[in-house]
Amino acid sequence: MTLLGRGKIGVGLTSFAILFLVAGMIGFTFEGEVEGVPTPNAPNQAFFSDEPLPSNPLIGILSTELTLTWDRDDIWIGIVDEDEKDRCEDVPSFFAGGLGCDGVSTNFVAGSADAKSDTGFTWEMESGTYFAALGAKDGALAEGTEVKIDYEAHIGHSLLSIVVSMFILGIGATLTYYGRE
Repeated sequence: MTLLGRGKIGVGLTSFAILFLVAGMIGFTFEGEVEGVPTPNAPNQAFFSDEPLPSNPLIGILSTELTLTWDRDDIWIGIVDEDEKDRCEDVPSFFAGGLGCDGVSTNFVAGSADAKSDTGFTWEMESGTYFAALGAKDGALAEGTEVKIDYEAHIGHSLLSIVVSMFILGIGATLTYYGRE
């Protein structure tokens, strides 16, 4: 490899690293609605969305904060992993409150029965499949009552992505320095 080739590669790596660092500091936000949300029509019972929440396949490289908000004050919302959802769905509904599948004893990874609809809650996403869990606070809601859950995901740098960017920046700067004429 010639000195001139090293310099061009170095400039390219340095430019990429700088752009990646700036893009990660600014971040990227996308919004959506949780689909398949059931009506919590039984008291003291957790209900689960049909569709999982969006996932970040680059967990570890990129950090993602997910914020959930909803449109009703008379329900609670939390986030559960797939195992907890499966466990609760296997419990017959008339036992659900006594076997840890209500707003108090469900194993939430984020949120709780105390979360407020106007502020929602924020969760630092982890790898895996997660679902929205919801239930009525004071009593069952009427069949067919609509519940709208919105999410906002903000993607930015993780510690690993900053370290890798700095490493690429160093390699690029070194190649640029030694590739000059």
